[in-house]
Amino acid sequence: MVLALPRKYQSLPSLRVGLQSAALLSVIAGYVLLFVINAGLADAQRRDNHQRFATSLLLQLRSTTPPALPLENQTLQIRLHSQGPELLPQQQSLAGGEQWLVSRRRVSRVQGDWQWLELRQNITHSLAHERFSQLLLLAVAGGSILLTFVLLRLVLRRGLLLPLQELDRQFQALDADNLGDHLLDQDHLPHELRPIALAFNHLQQRLAVAWKLESSFVDGVAHALRTPITLMSGHAQRLQRHPLPLELQRPISVMASEAKRMGLMITMLRDLSRANAGRLDLHLEPLDVDQQLLIAYERLAFVADGRLLFPSPASESPSTLIGDYCLLQDCLDALVSNALLDSEGPVSLEASIEEDWIVLHVLDSGNGMSSSERSLELQRFRSGTSSSRLRGSGIGLSLVDALLKAMDGNLQIADVPDGGADCQMRLRRSCSPPSP
Repeated sequence: MVLALPRKYQSLPSLRVGLQSAALLSVIAGYVLLFVINAGLADAQRRDNHQRFATSLLLQLRSTTPPALPLENQTLQIRLHSQGPELLPQQQSLAGGEQWLVSRRRVSRVQGDWQWLELRQNITHSLAHERFSQLLLLAVAGGSILLTFVLLRLVLRRGLLLPLQELDRQFQALDADNLGDHLLDQDHLPHELRPIALAFNHLQQRLAVAWKLESSFVDGVAHALRTPITLMSGHAQRLQRHPLPLELQRPISVMASEAKRMGLMITMLRDLSRANAGRLDLHLEPLDVDQQLLIAYERLAFVADGRLLFPSPASESPSTLIGDYCLLQDCLDALVSNALLDSEGPVSLEASIEEDWIVLHVLDSGNGMSSSERSLELQRFRSGTSSSRLRGSGIGLSLVDALLKAMDGNLQIADVPDGGADCQMRLRRSCSPPSP
């Protein structure tokens, strides 16, 4: 069950993209605010200078030696008007594209009359210089944003992305067999990720202890049940050798077959537990492929009731594989038994060579397996449902997969073109001749 986080705690689709976007937006917003403040301060400075100049002119006009007016040139125009009104400094645009700052203030002269002083300043050059400064600031802002993006990307990659990728690689390398053996290295992680690694290491250690206890429990149960089940099977077989009443023949036969099936299941549980714990007694040696298939065919042909087929080898050249004889035969037994259970048609034993691999095929004529069922079939105590007429224990294929991995091989399940499943035991090819 997956627990959904509250809406306010839900994370972004990408933390890296979110951090980069937030940082860039913050830098851009800062520079926009700087542009606005700089433009406002420049305009306020121009108007303040204009007001100061107008005030100084008013003082001169009130003196005994006022300046000669009007005064006009390309940058400054000063006139006296007999009528108002007063005008605060404001910007005006002329036809030639020039920009002027104009104000009008009331002044009383020494003669006692009232006039209005009109001051006009050409601010075209000042505005051009301001625009140049803004363009220069814009270029600096663009370079700063680009540098911020590059540095932030580098920091996020080295401080977040690469450590997370390394954590993911270490997570993927973990398996039930090596829990607790490879703890995550916290010293090379950023401080923000160390609590995650520490919590995962503690969880891994607890799981390792639980896994070892489970393996020991399964191994102990298998060992404890093996003796009574063997006794039950032996008593049932001994009773079958004597004449029995008709009403007891069927129950004794069922008891014998079920005791045999339970004994086989206990053996598989024991082998699976030992494989998980790495305590299998392996004797790897070169084995002749055709001979191994022939041995399995001769042993299983009787119980297969004529449904097991062993075609002639396609190639005359002998081929050998590296494996353990007993474990290899156990794997073939499990796959053939599973194929006979899952289909009503014939089951074939074949072999092929793929580069450095020897592939032993167990092909049935059932309905095949979907991709979802293939993953279920290799899980412990799980079995597919669409193709099986009878539900098994779910140990067989998982045990085969564990035994093959112990022999540096693997189990794959493919589809047969004409229908059915192809269980492939892939083992390493040997260049040495088989042992005599």
